[in-house]
Amino acid sequence: MPALSPSPSENAQVSPHHMEGPSAKQNNIYKCHICEKVFGIAYSWSVYGWGAYVLNNHAKQTGHLAWACSASGCDQSFLTHRERDAHQRRPHLNGHGRINPDSPNDCAECGMSSRSNAALIRHAEEHLHQPYGCQCGVFFSRRDVLHRHLDSLSRSKPEYPCTYCKRHRGADGFRRKDHLLQHMRNYHHLETEPDSFRVTFPVCSHADCAFYRNEAFAKSENAEDNKPFASQSAYTRHMREEHNESPFPCTISGCNRIGKKGYFREKDLRLHHLKEHPNAPAYRATKG
Repeated sequence: MPALSPSPSENAQVSPHHMEGPSAKQNNIYKCHICEKVFGIAYSWSVYGWGAYVLNNHAKQTGHLAWACSASGCDQSFLTHRERDAHQRRPHLNGHGRINPDSPNDCAECGMSSRSNAALIRHAEEHLHQPYGCQCGVFFSRRDVLHRHLDSLSRSKPEYPCTYCKRHRGADGFRRKDHLLQHMRNYHHLETEPDSFRVTFPVCSHADCAFYRNEAFAKSENAEDNKPFASQSAYTRHMREEHNESPFPCTISGCNRIGKKGYFREKDLRLHHLKEHPNAPAYRATKG
C-alpha cells in the first residue's frame, strides 16, 4: 500500500483505505512527504508502480522520510514503503514503537548516526550494539526482529506459556514461539527442537557422575520422570560445586571468571566482557 497523497490542490495526505472510486485512484500521486516532489501517478492500491520505486530511491539518496503514516494523529514517516506498510499494519500502541523513527540510521543503543542501514549494521557488529530499539526498552540486533516484536503486540493473548516456571504463564506467557525457545535455552538451559518441541533436560556431562545420562535418555518418552535434576538451579549448583565448571567462562587471560565463577548464560558473559574488558577484542557469540 503506497503512501499516497491526494491531488496537489489538497494539503493533507489521505490513506488509500479511505478513498473510493476510479477518479480518486487517478488523482493520487507518489509524492515525497518532505520536499513534495512528485514521482508519478498511482493507479492501484494493491500494486506498487514505477513511481514508488523511484520515490524509494529518492528517499535513500536524500535521507527524506518520504512515506508518511496515514493514521490519524500519527506524525511518523519512513524511508521506504515497506517500513511504512509494516508500521501501518500494527495498532498504534502507547509505549511501543521504534526509537528514533525520524532517524532510522541512528543506533538506538548509543545514538551514533550512520549514512545508511548497511553502515549502521557494520557499526553494530563492530561495537556489539543492538541498533534497533522499541520505546518499551527492548533492543534488537536486526530490524526484522524489531518488526516481529511490534507485530506480536497486536495479539490479545500470549500463545506460548513456559511450563517450567510460573513467571511466564497465562497473561505473562510469550506471544512468539521463538521467544519461548530463547527463554528455554537462556534461562532454563534446555535445548529444544522447534519441529516437535521436545525438551532436552540438562544432564551432567561427566560419564563417571551419578547425574550423567547418555544420548538415549533425551529421546526416551519418560525422560521427564527420570531427569537427574529437579530444577535448573539444582543443575547449576551441581556443576559449580561438584565439577567447578560453567558453560561460559571468560577467556580473557588473567580474568577470574573461570570454572565455577564463570557464567551459565551467554548474555551475562557478553555483558561482563563489555564492562570488564572494553579494550579486549570484541566478544563473538557462540554459533548455535
